[in-house]
Amino acid sequence: MTLGTSSKRNLVKMMRRILVLTSAFVFSALLTACGYHFSGEGEGPKPGLTSVAVPVFENKTTEPNLGANIAGALRREFMQKGSIKVVPVEEAEAVFKGTVLSVSVNAVAHHATQTVASDRVTVENRVHLTLDIKCLDKKTGKVLWSDPRFTYFKVYRLSKDPLNPNPLGEFESRTAALENVSQEMAVRIHDRFLSNF
Repeated sequence: MTLGTSSKRNLVKMMRRILVLTSAFVFSALLTACGYHFSGEGEGPKPGLTSVAVPVFENKTTEPNLGANIAGALRREFMQKGSIKVVPVEEAEAVFKGTVLSVSVNAVAHHATQTVASDRVTVENRVHLTLDIKCLDKKTGKVLWSDPRFTYFKVYRLSKDPLNPNPLGEFESRTAALENVSQEMAVRIHDRFLSNF
């Protein structure tokens, strides 16, 4: 049996449609099978949750104000996004509790020098911050969401001129990096909490 040109085109179109539909079905089956879902979708860990409290987090580091900075950034995330209100602990349905476990700094980039003291100077550092964070149902004490070792980092430049270090400038760069890490952690905690990740 011979197919005409028109029949061949129709057969090719039909085969393409079948391939596209089959691919879409397999792709969606794989996404649901592995538990993948898009961030920010869904009602979160407790359907109908209308209020949370975010008291200052405990800080086990020597870095001042980290617990307050991260808690403040998380409060701002909830106030700016969505319908869950931030209220005092006494009025909340759920309470976030956090502990800043550690801050570490590592040199990641160097500049070659010809000084007596060293053959190179550090120009960029990476600051790592690790947090134990959880959200508890206030009435039952049940853990709604947690991440006991949530870590985030930021690379920052120490000085504009590596051969003439400026301790005040280096301190300001580190402080700005820690503020950035605090904000980024708050965004991720908020989004992961609401997406029931």
